[in-house]
This record gives sequence, structure tokens and C-alpha cells, in this order.
Amino acid sequence: MVLITVFTLVFAGCKDMVDYSQYSFTDVTWTRQGEHDEETIRFGSDGSFNYSCACGNPVNDADVCEGYTYDDETKTITLTCIEEIEGMITTITVEKYDDTSLHLKFGDETRVFTKAE
Repeated sequence: MVLITVFTLVFAGCKDMVDYSQYSFTDVTWTRQGEHDEETIRFGSDGSFNYSCACGNPVNDADVCEGYTYDDETKTITLTCIEEIEGMITTITVEKYDDTSLHLKFGDETRVFTKAE
């Protein structure tokens, strides 16, 4: 039992543990109609991140992003990416969110997402 606890602590220490569960925009699937297809974005309370279109392709090169950090004071989401591609947006501002909508600013563009059914 002690050995299992030690291994758990060692492996958990390898990755920074975060808990964003106090923010109601986390652990929710949000959607919006993009230019060509419906887009789905999800911020996990554990710092995980996914942004793709209905066809399964990543939006904004999101497939190179492993997660995110959130600063509630500045309302800024910073994507953690394994590589940064030219023109890629890695900082997103949360303009507003409630139980049904999430307004995110990507550069100069505000994208409004609604809670998926």
C-alpha cells in the first residue's frame, strides 16, 4: 500500500495539478456555427483543452495544444502548446459567460459559444 502511494505521488508530481472546477465554463461542451462547420470547444476543470469542428479537424491548430491555464484576475486563458505555429492564437480572453453562453475573444474576434444540449 505504501508503495502505491509513493508511485502515485511521484507520477502526480510530474504534471502540475490544477483545479478550475469553480468556474462554470469548465467541463461543459460549448458550440458555435463557424464559417464552414459547427465548432466545439471544451475547457476541462483539470486544465485539458479541446477545440475542433464537427468534421473532427482541430480549429486554430488546437491539436498542438495540451491544455491551458486560466487567470481569473485578467480573465485570460493561455493555451499550453507543444509547438507554436505562426499566426496561432494562444491567448484567449473570457469576455463573458453564464449558464448558456461563453463569449471568447480570439485576437480581434469575439466568438460566442452556446452550451451544447
